[in-house]
Amino acid sequence: MIWLLVVPKLSAAAPIKTLSAERIDGRSTVALNAADWRQRSIYQVVTDRFALDDGSTPSCGIRDYCGGTWKGIENHLDYIAGMGFDAIWISPVIHNLEENTTWGYSYHGYWGDDPFRLNDHFGTADDLRSLSNAIHDRDMLLMVDVVVNHLALNQESEATDNSHLPEPFNQSTAFHPKCPINYEDQSSIQDCWLVDSQPPLLADVNTENPDVFDALVESVVELVQDYSIDGIRLDTARHVPQRYLTQFQEAVKVFVTGEVLDGGVEYVSQYQGSLSSVLNYPLYFTTTDVFTGKATFNNLVTTINNERALFDDSTLLTNFLDNHDQPRFASLTGDNITLDINAATFVMLTTGIPIIYYGFEQRLEGAADPDNRKPLWSAGYDTNTPLYQLLSRLNTIRTLARSYDASMPFNSFSKALAVSDTQLAWQHGPLIAVVTNADSQAPIFTRADDSAMSGIRLGPPDYPAGVHLFDMIGCTLTVTTGAGGSFAVPKNSGPHVFAPKELAAKLCPDI
Repeated sequence: MIWLLVVPKLSAAAPIKTLSAERIDGRSTVALNAADWRQRSIYQVVTDRFALDDGSTPSCGIRDYCGGTWKGIENHLDYIAGMGFDAIWISPVIHNLEENTTWGYSYHGYWGDDPFRLNDHFGTADDLRSLSNAIHDRDMLLMVDVVVNHLALNQESEATDNSHLPEPFNQSTAFHPKCPINYEDQSSIQDCWLVDSQPPLLADVNTENPDVFDALVESVVELVQDYSIDGIRLDTARHVPQRYLTQFQEAVKVFVTGEVLDGGVEYVSQYQGSLSSVLNYPLYFTTTDVFTGKATFNNLVTTINNERALFDDSTLLTNFLDNHDQPRFASLTGDNITLDINAATFVMLTTGIPIIYYGFEQRLEGAADPDNRKPLWSAGYDTNTPLYQLLSRLNTIRTLARSYDASMPFNSFSKALAVSDTQLAWQHGPLIAVVTNADSQAPIFTRADDSAMSGIRLGPPDYPAGVHLFDMIGCTLTVTTGAGGSFAVPKNSGPHVFAPKELAAKLCPDI
């Protein structure tokens, strides 16, 4: 038995909601920027853990500064570009607490104490500007991580002492009163402190104080302008009231993807009305469950369908398998790299903007913070690993698919074609992708059917009968569509990415 999803033919995604922004040829700069980001794939970097400017590979404490710099990133742009990524997200750049704390040093950048200064552990203003220029010279985009929810205080006292912070953050009304967050109460989520004990304390910015919030927003606007930043990843966005997120989006005039760390589609979707995009945590939680044997592909398709129904534009969501806050994917799959390969294929080719966390290509492991932030140089910059080569191929496939056929737009919605407990097939533009979790070592739901997946329906006008499709992953498997565009693939096989010969031949010249 095969479950088939009947989905009407889809048109290209509509633009995001119009925001008050500078106009160019009748279109907002925010909308233009979002349209550009929709075509990109992003490589996420924790600056301190990526590369040193002198190329050295020192050992270091996991909670200490390890020495990575902006110049180090610039020196390794060939490594990133070799995987085909055309956008880079770097960790926060502003000045952070200098002192050691209960949880170590602020090498990650999220304990800012002066948004108007750069963190000189990572380099100078000229170094950051040089990195930005080098990225843009390669026709890549630069995304910077930003925090407007809180500033850090390295103290234990009950009374907030912010007198050492710069104006206007040293005002007595600069922060909300200290309180622990109750995640069942939205007001508490927005007004209480992310960390209210064991320093560093993360003092919640009083967004209702216009002097304070306007200063924070202005610091980001200046950052964007001074360093030609193309996009922002907004940390802890769910902890900021949405009306202030709207103010932030309108002011910065670039693409913003916000962190709303929650698995509920309905809850997370409300934030896209204020921001261009959000990190796709609902899909992340479902995807990791599917590829670790805790859920089936039916659950994944349900999440995708719910997102399309509830988000303003799910083609602008940023998808990922791991990041600096979540366990590395390799720590979830153990020695089974086949799961990594299939999961990466799904994230790179499904609806949305893919993000790959540095070190995924080297199978860095680490179950949680800080172990998921090990220096990349501990594994090396090997460009011949299976995952490095896979990502390079998938990014090439994305690029080729975008320019293939305007009637099959790659940057629109993907649609499910067939789904079983252990296998999923979908069409995205001219591509038909198939992935499996059948090699999972964990128990999976009872499989009512272990027969070969067959009858993948591609109703006209997608592909009629008699079309030869070639797998662009291995360049060996060929199928021919039958009645109604259907064809069969081997049971529990994957990944496959099928395309017509004229497209596939650009990557597989010998077919």
